Amino acid sequence: MTKVQLIPLEASDREQFIKDNQEAFNYGALEEFGQRDDHFEEDGEIISHDTISHAIDEGAAYRIMQDNKPVGGVVIKTEFDQGELELLFVSPAFHSKGIGYATWCEIEAMHPEVTVWETVTPYFEKRNIHFYVNRCGFHIVEYFNEHHCAPDDKDGELFEMFRFEKILPSTPESVQEQIKRVAHYEKIMQETENGSPELLKALSDYYSSSAWKRDYAAEEAGLLPKDMKRGVLSEDGIYNLLEE
Repeated sequence: MTKVQLIPLEASDREQFIKDNQEAFNYGALEEFGQRDDHFEEDGEIISHDTISHAIDEGAAYRIMQDNKPVGGVVIKTEFDQGELELLFVSPAFHSKGIGYATWCEIEAMHPEVTVWETVTPYFEKRNIHFYVNRCGFHIVEYFNEHHCAPDDKDGELFEMFRFEKILPSTPESVQEQIKRVAHYEKIMQETENGSPELLKALSDYYSSSAWKRDYAAEEAGLLPKDMKRGVLSEDGIYNLLEE
């Protein structure tokens, strides 16, 4: 199997990382559309400098290294038992060498606590779609467009994007993260007595999320500590609180 190393991105390599990412995305678009492409976020670039920079700031960025040479990059973000693959690119000169798949295997191994991974990719990135679905085991679960917008995507940045999801079996590490999340929202539930709009929105978002359903299922399966407060997992309790 192809061997790679994921090395945390250094500040001195940030601009080159961004440039390499843009080059890889442009290559995919030119393969599909040629010089007629009009899918650019900014002049000459499929993905803007600001978009990549923001992803780096919000997540954890790594250089993909092979034989001590940079061959690509990846940015991920994790919270409790959930993870987002923000960016993954392999430099065009190193395509079709198993580097992308080896990188994904490394990411899963690094985060045994994550059992739900998500990512998005443009509809025209056939190489990426094949990679995520046929190689890595993701499933397409949504297609964002003008008739079906992503939540909070006010500017339409995710239009014509597929959303992918991969669900892995529960692990001891993921259960511990679920316990942390339930405790986190249990505390928020107790603090909503002051009527804070921010806290109420956070609680409402959790109640309507797939994370709440997973935590509820963990409770039903007896995976949560018996002495743990879990009023936030009571459907009637949290519903009545939100109504009030």
